[in-house]
Amino acid sequence: MKLDCDVSVAAGYTSQPQISRVLSEKWFQDNGYCLSCDSDQLSQTPANTKASDFVCQNCNESYELKTFRSRPVRTLVDGAYSALMSRIQSESVPTLMLLERNEKWQIQGLTAIHHMFLTPEVIEKRKPLSPTARRAGWVGCNIRLDLIVPDAQIQVVHQRKLVSQELVREKFQRFSRLKSIPTNSRGWATMMLRIVRNLKKSEFSLNEIYAMEQLFSASYPENNNIKAKMRQQLQVLRDLGYLEFCGGGTYKLLI
Repeated sequence: MKLDCDVSVAAGYTSQPQISRVLSEKWFQDNGYCLSCDSDQLSQTPANTKASDFVCQNCNESYELKTFRSRPVRTLVDGAYSALMSRIQSESVPTLMLLERNEKWQIQGLTAIHHMFLTPEVIEKRKPLSPTARRAGWVGCNIRLDLIVPDAQIQVVHQRKLVSQELVREKFQRFSRLKSIPTNSRGWATMMLRIVRNLKKSEFSLNEIYAMEQLFSASYPENNNIKAKMRQQLQVLRDLGYLEFCGGGTYKLLI
């Protein structure tokens, strides 16, 4: 994998957004690989394909490339709110590939945001555009990266150093089991995993999880039986092999 873009491929372009798109897509096409299977090639999708820039012809995993001078940490500005929510519900949302580059178009970092963690709970609806705007009433959205467990933000390139493909794929594929959870319930499981991770402990108690009840209540205000739902999600993560129940209200994190 080369960590420098070939700036000559953008010769003739004058628009900065076009230059950025051409250079980043060419680099990713030449250097990207599938995280979901062992294919080392990705195909670029036809122009104007919604929410997907590249796809693996082997397993059909799709990827959307976003390029930055400095990768956002808390909030990622995205497109139309309704379109993204529709893709989430139809399970067609792609894995996001966040590409960081410097002014010389040297690649500084590449981070994959696992599509299984792009649930309604991490999508923030923005205010409609004002009546005087060109697209008056249009509603965009933000993706709250700070609400996505760090495990699902997988570094492919970090500080201009390549992470081994074997390790990247292992980290990505460990969450394939989440696909067995219905889309409308997956947000509960991924939120529970984030809360468990935030404890920063390999073993924890049910009471420590109960102490986080307010966080779940804030995300699910219509649910009147939060503690029971929390216990259920611990069982879900246990059944998926992410947790082990040690008895006496104690759990062990296995990933």
